[in-house]
Amino acid sequence: MSLSSFLDTLRSQRYALLPTNSSPSSPDLLKTSSSTKKKLFQATAIGLVLLVITGYTLRPGGKNGVQKQVVDPYDQYTDPNFHQPISFPDVDVGSEEPPTSSSGNPSRPNQIDTTNWGLTEEMGWRPSNVGLKDLGEVAEGRYRLGFEAGEDGTREYYQRLYDFALSLPMPLHSPLLSSLFYHSPPHYDAVVPSYPLSSGTRRPPTSMISYKYIHQTDKEFNPDNDLTKIWTEMNKPDGWELNFLDDNQAHEWMLKHFRKSDVSWAWDYMHRGVLKADFLRYLLPLIMGGVYSDVDTQPIRPIEQWGHNSVEYLDLSSTDGQSWKSKLSTNPAVIVGVDVDVHAYEGWENGWPRALGICQWTLSSSPSHPIFLDAVRRVVNATRVVETWENWRSAEIEKLLGEGREGDAQELQNQHRDMAMNVMEWTGPGLFTDSVLSFLLARYNVTWHRLRGLNHPLRIGDVLILPITGFSPGGQPDFGAEGPDSVQANVLHNFRGSWKGDGARKK
Repeated sequence: MSLSSFLDTLRSQRYALLPTNSSPSSPDLLKTSSSTKKKLFQATAIGLVLLVITGYTLRPGGKNGVQKQVVDPYDQYTDPNFHQPISFPDVDVGSEEPPTSSSGNPSRPNQIDTTNWGLTEEMGWRPSNVGLKDLGEVAEGRYRLGFEAGEDGTREYYQRLYDFALSLPMPLHSPLLSSLFYHSPPHYDAVVPSYPLSSGTRRPPTSMISYKYIHQTDKEFNPDNDLTKIWTEMNKPDGWELNFLDDNQAHEWMLKHFRKSDVSWAWDYMHRGVLKADFLRYLLPLIMGGVYSDVDTQPIRPIEQWGHNSVEYLDLSSTDGQSWKSKLSTNPAVIVGVDVDVHAYEGWENGWPRALGICQWTLSSSPSHPIFLDAVRRVVNATRVVETWENWRSAEIEKLLGEGREGDAQELQNQHRDMAMNVMEWTGPGLFTDSVLSFLLARYNVTWHRLRGLNHPLRIGDVLILPITGFSPGGQPDFGAEGPDSVQANVLHNFRGSWKGDGARKK
């Protein structure tokens, strides 16, 4: 049985469908006789049955008294004495008008094609003529959203998130479940049950910039990191503060919020390094909101200036009714950027997990957003897949040794965790891209095609998608990004790449 076939059998778990390796190995795990293959299949089937029967244990956790690095936003919004008025200003209608040029930059006049400005795919949007090749089924097959477009798929998506939220510690239920209700599409009735906030509390602000935390993490804090200094100095005038967590602080923070849950189990299962760092970048915005950015990134402009130039607002009348503009907040809840945008690059599938990918080294959100809840859910599921594979491998090695087949046993022993799930899919940009695109499809019926060739910010409801230049200026020429001097550029990534030697194959 091939590895990809083995993993495909695990895609019926709770909170699933499960992500698998973006580049699954095609050779058989072992070059054995047909009888051995039959045994492998039987072992796989037994493991699957046991896993389904066992399921997940729902064990709400409590507080452990760990001192906060910065004030958590939920601490004030769940306080019955907190009555700060919250206003939701109207959207600036004027910003919906198509620009006459990319930014008023005379060197790039009329760069932005406004022919399809504001249109959705179902309204007749078509890709502009910017060299976008039809990438076919290879590209389509890379996305693992786990549901189909339409009402049934949307209900499946929200039910998964609802079930997963209930598996988390009790203090998180109110903010997470109320957020799911708030983010459910109004054109489908009762997608999730109504879950109001606790008595005496108000709904927290929905805009990301209301949560002024710049999250960074590394093995230890480096006071001489000039890039971190730039982040703090550039954004301090607007009230932003640094929330840095070293490895020990990150572990304590995780326990404070997720003790005795599937999240803490997945965290402990991972070896230290890139997996936990990736996981943390989803957990921090989910709980606290704000901006996460790697320690090897450099801001080009302040956070509160991101995505202000030539913003396109997608028409939401088909999902939110004709009054959609009046319901739209001035500032988005989520700001993310494209970091892979294959136009016509041959062999792209050998280098990137998705043809259209979402940047993961810099991301931002208000607390409790479904995108980040889904990212956490997917990480837990992926970790379960790896655990199941490792359990199967251990049993199979013992069996092979008992049959005197030391060579085959050693071959299987040499296959590490990344044979079952590579970093890109376990916790990395492949998984995060699927989380973003799943929300856009379930909530607004928008697919990844609508983001191809984007050269200006696109506002889709409460999500702002930055073009590839936003967080990835320069880079692969085929992707069409402008340079760091572009008005659309916000963050530079220096690609320190410390994760590559971090032990991604320790076990």
